[in-house]
Amino acid sequence: MNLDKKDIQLLALLQNNARLSNKELAAVLDVAPSTCHERLKKLTQYGFFKDFRAGINLKKLGINIEVLIAVRLKSHERNVVNLFIQKLQLLDGVIRYYHMAGDTDFMIHVAVKDSDELRSFIMDKLASFEGIDHIESSMIYDSECVHKLKEINIK
Repeated sequence: MNLDKKDIQLLALLQNNARLSNKELAAVLDVAPSTCHERLKKLTQYGFFKDFRAGINLKKLGINIEVLIAVRLKSHERNVVNLFIQKLQLLDGVIRYYHMAGDTDFMIHVAVKDSDELRSFIMDKLASFEGIDHIESSMIYDSECVHKLKEINIK
């Protein structure tokens, strides 16, 4: 699917505010709502949307600490990495993880109530995984997702 300027604009609008109605999107794009709806269907059909989710205000849920935890594994064999990912996906508090190249093998975004829960997460849960060589945590003071979709020609 070749994207045109309106498709890129539509993706950018939704990336910044996924709650915009089809009518609102059509007005910004200066197209009929039916045309906008068809564009959305095609973009969805061709897999341009990775997922649909709501950003939650964690503080309202009593989650006061967010941390990025860097993990280096002792071994990088596929079965070791896959087992680590399987175990990681079962842990409460993991928001997102990134499997990376370089000195850090995984960067894990974790959210917990307090420092006691963080210590328990790292020492009792994460550190109990076999195959971890190094763990380092960094507290997040503030975060904001900045979406900037460039107008590029995608073929």
